[in-house]
Formats: sequence, structure tokens, C-alpha cells
Amino acid sequence: MGKYLRNKFSKEILTDDEFSPSKVAILENGSLVEYLCLLGPEVPQLGSIHIARVHQVFRQHRLATAEIENGLKISVRLSNEKIKSGDLIFVTISTEPWGSKPARAALGAQIAGKYVILFPGKPDISRMSNRSIVNNTPSISVMEEFKKLIPKDYGLILRRRAIFEEKRLIENEIDTLLEDFQKNADYPQKLELMTDPKKIFSGLSLIKTACIISPEAKIRIIQNTSDWQFINAQLDTACDPKFTTRKNVVIWFQSTKALTAIDIDSAASKMSPLELSLHVSEAIMSQVRLRQISGIVVIDMPRLSKIEREKFQESCREYALCDIRHPDIYGVGPAGLLEMTVRHRCMPLSERIKTTSSVN
Repeated sequence: MGKYLRNKFSKEILTDDEFSPSKVAILENGSLVEYLCLLGPEVPQLGSIHIARVHQVFRQHRLATAEIENGLKISVRLSNEKIKSGDLIFVTISTEPWGSKPARAALGAQIAGKYVILFPGKPDISRMSNRSIVNNTPSISVMEEFKKLIPKDYGLILRRRAIFEEKRLIENEIDTLLEDFQKNADYPQKLELMTDPKKIFSGLSLIKTACIISPEAKIRIIQNTSDWQFINAQLDTACDPKFTTRKNVVIWFQSTKALTAIDIDSAASKMSPLELSLHVSEAIMSQVRLRQISGIVVIDMPRLSKIEREKFQESCREYALCDIRHPDIYGVGPAGLLEMTVRHRCMPLSERIKTTSSVN
């Protein structure tokens, strides 16, 4: 079904500049599915790699607070590493700030794409994502084939989405990530010789990030502000709690600090339950992606039979493969709600728009 979804969509990337874009819109069949833009200096860029100074370590929570080169405070995920206050460490920004929480980073240098994660200086890392579907896991020989494409001192993790993709797309992504990092990273030979925090890699540009997210999309440059109005209209719609699909189904999105509740109002629709569930699954997963909804998500659907529920869940899983955050869909719980979680990555779209407006 992954190939079906890929062939179903006509994909396009719109940007305001070919070399130094300030904003990028990713479209599928003419509809906006993802929006990227430059943020202010108070928001560290996703994928940027830093030497940070540790402030406090909270081992019971497997977290530490640290400071990067411009004085910004970040949170760092830990496992069993023995670090202490005052240490200089390599970190990679993995999550933008959201709510009152600071940006979060992973310990070590990582170059993450849609299909792979590369680890400079960590050749011992070589595996599939822990959340991959076991029955579809490529053989060890396939892993070894991809490892031949990276330097011997690099580690590699194949992400869940790679299971469903053509080999050439994964190979192209590895080439893009390696070329950009090797060209632009200022990587110190010895961390112990460093005395202050420092940015060593700014991360991929907006246009390269968009090409990683949508590798087969055509790129179109739009510099006239008025030509962006149809994108701005879709952004306004995606910031509204009420969303009406093309078949007049109303979907409500209500987010709190704890979770996001999605409610389906199908009163104006004359579709059968099965037709409704398949139509709504596409709309919901597209809006979850565009709005950058994350954390716990529960979906309240009209009454469905057991078979219809299963088809709805499977359809949601298929559309979730388009989202680089890899949403996890667990199924219908005791309360009759479809339960899923989406890892935090970008700040919610509404916050991104506000942040962009304040920068401008």
C-alpha cells in the first residue's frame, strides 16, 4: 500500500528562493501537507549539531539541561551515559520548543533523514529501527549493502519507513545527507580540546529538508507574494479547530497540554460508514501532519462495525507512512476511541506561524 500511496499523489515543493529560501510548502494533489519556514535565533534548527555545556543531570528522568553556543537552554535525552555538570558534549537538536518546554536534543552527532539515521564516529551502530515491523525487516545482507555507501567510521539505522521504499530513494537520501554534512560541518577532531560551546553543523537547508520529506516532488520557485495567498489560506484553515473536508464532513481538533482529541461530525454527509471511515482517515492524518499535532491523539469516530474499525485503523496506518514523524497507531481502546501517539518534532503549526510573524 505504500507504493499505492506514493503513486496516488502528485507532489510539488514551492519555495520563495532556490538557494536561500525563507519558506517552503509541500503539496500533494494541490493540497498543502507540510509547511517549513525559517524561525528566529531563539529556536535552534532541527538537525543542527552542537557542542553543548551540561548544566544539570537528572538521572532518574534520563534527562540533562545544557547550553548551546548562543546561550539557549536545551534539554538532552540520556540513557546510561556518565556525564556531569560542566561537561562539553555533542548533541543534535531533535525537537523544536513546544509550549513551555525548551528544544530537546539527542546525545551525540546524528544526521537524520526520512529513511536513515547516520552516526559519525559510531561504526558499531548498525540496525533497523526498534519500531520496525518484524515481518518486513530486510535481511542482514541488505543492511550491509547500505553500509557500503557510508564511511567506515559511520553508524547506520534504517528507519521504519525504509521498509516500504525503493532502494534508490534510500541511496539518494544517504548521498544527500553525507554530502551536506561533509561539506558544511566544522567537526572537531578531539572534543577534549574544546573549551566553549560551539555549533558544528547548521542542519539541512529548508529546500533540502523538503526534498528529504518528499523526495520525488517537483520544485517550483514562487517569488511573488500574492502567489502565496492560496498557501496562506490553507495555513489559516489548518490553524482553525474546525476543518471541513471536500465531502462536507466536519472534523474538530481540540488540543490540550495532555492530548489532542479529534471528533468527527458526519451529519452533513450521506456516505456509508465504510466510505466515511476511508475518507476521514486521509483527512485526519493529513491534518495531523500539517498541523504538527504531537503527543497523545484520540479519535472519536461514529459507530463502526468491527470490520469497519479495522479498515479505518489500517487506512490511518497507511497514510501515517507519509509523515516523517512515524505516528504509532495502537487501535481502538475500551472507550471506543482510536488511540495513537506522534513524537514531538516541530512546534505546532499555529505556534510556528506566530513565531514567524514576530520575527518578520
